[in-house]
Amino acid sequence: MTDADRAFVTGYQQLSLPAARLLVRLYTRKGPTFRLGKLNYAEIPDLAAAVAELADIKLLDTNPELSAGEVAQLLTLADLRQLDWVPNPKRPKTEIQTELDDWDDIRCASDWGLNEPLIQPQHWLTLRRLQLLYFGNEHQSLTDFVLSDLGLFQYENYPLGKANRWFEHGEELDQHLLIGELKSAVFEARENSDVEALIALAEPLLQTVWIGSAKDRAARLANRLGFRLEQWGEPELALQLFQTNDQPPARERRCRIHFKAERFVAANEELDAIRSEPKDATEARFLTRFAPKLAKKLKLDIEPITVPVLIEQTHCWPQGDGSVEQLVCSRLTDAYWLENLLPLGVFGLIHWRWIFQPVAGAFHHPFQQAPADLYEPDFLARRGLSRSQLYRELSTETAREYLLENWDAKFGRQNPFVHWGALEKDLVLRAFDALAWEQWLAIFKHLWLDLKRHRAGFPDLFQFTETGGRFIEVKGPGDRLQDNQRDWLAVFEQAGIAAEVWYIRYE
Repeated sequence: MTDADRAFVTGYQQLSLPAARLLVRLYTRKGPTFRLGKLNYAEIPDLAAAVAELADIKLLDTNPELSAGEVAQLLTLADLRQLDWVPNPKRPKTEIQTELDDWDDIRCASDWGLNEPLIQPQHWLTLRRLQLLYFGNEHQSLTDFVLSDLGLFQYENYPLGKANRWFEHGEELDQHLLIGELKSAVFEARENSDVEALIALAEPLLQTVWIGSAKDRAARLANRLGFRLEQWGEPELALQLFQTNDQPPARERRCRIHFKAERFVAANEELDAIRSEPKDATEARFLTRFAPKLAKKLKLDIEPITVPVLIEQTHCWPQGDGSVEQLVCSRLTDAYWLENLLPLGVFGLIHWRWIFQPVAGAFHHPFQQAPADLYEPDFLARRGLSRSQLYRELSTETAREYLLENWDAKFGRQNPFVHWGALEKDLVLRAFDALAWEQWLAIFKHLWLDLKRHRAGFPDLFQFTETGGRFIEVKGPGDRLQDNQRDWLAVFEQAGIAAEVWYIRYE
């Protein structure tokens, strides 16, 4: 923590309860500036005393510097019309706001001639740093405490301590904050189609020596920025960004850029690296599609591609009031529209103990739906397991026991694969019993190959049949199979799991 961070914490711990309550209220409201006269909290009976206490130790500014546009945002049209410096005050507020936003004046709140004081909490950077230190991300906030206290979100019990902390160095924390700022800047430049701004943003990503947990985040942002620069006619700069890491799709993009520049040997070197060890499903799919194209340029032998045989049906029915999936369900017996939720629920319940097994760095605060390393390729290895070892311990009997035990003991607790509100215990058990254990193993092993991407793409419907069950992927007019859906259908074909694609046309 920085000196400013420590000073903030020390000051906060010395506050009276009403002052602490006010500061937390202000931090969790949309600000950063507030009209004091608009604040009214039952749990803070003496608002003026709380404000004075916070201002005394510099946690609150009672006369902040603001632009004319910022002042206008805080006031109503009636308030603005009372100020003699507002030009043409009889206009609509949107017009006044637009003009004042262009003013360069920055003044203290008292110099704008307002009838009531404005206040502004300080130390926003410290708050961001503390939030990042605690959660390891910038999207969780104090709201998580409230939702947990209300019982709306329940989390698994796992040990916490210094051995599990996410950050080891202050520099690492600063790099995460920098990445957050760069992400916002990339998004803004992309929205404004500002190529020059995107080019400028490549420099800090390329020049910074990223450390610790910031490396992966920086790599993901470099790939995102590289892809946009490649689209907008800057392939060589994009190549530099893709060369900073091997996270998908970096190797694929490097291969494509070399190919487009007719550097076919360099492209083939990238493809050989993917061929020796694809990092995820997207790389494996790219390999099968791009290898013939590159082999043709290099006059190499082209390996044949195996295409799964799909069982397809086309039906022409009157259009119903609901979705096309609901229409198909209404014409079938004992069919359920749950898409990914049913097989993922079975997976999450059976594998609960491994998902929430405490290892260093996996759990570092009490509001985690999943371990921090869930989608890392070495997830099982970090827990001393391989897929083959894992399933030597499991049989259909023990898996069913885990499923039942965890449903009863863990009901309502957050799990990245179990959506309690969409599932019923009897339905999950019936689905588990409907498929052979070897078939579930095929599903589980495919999931482990790439948990992040393979968790999507399951067929829409599951129907119980006399021989077990079948999956049905439903395609309405104009819809077509996606890559991840084809992958799952190929897994089902190899495992002997009944699966069909139904194309629905409306009469």
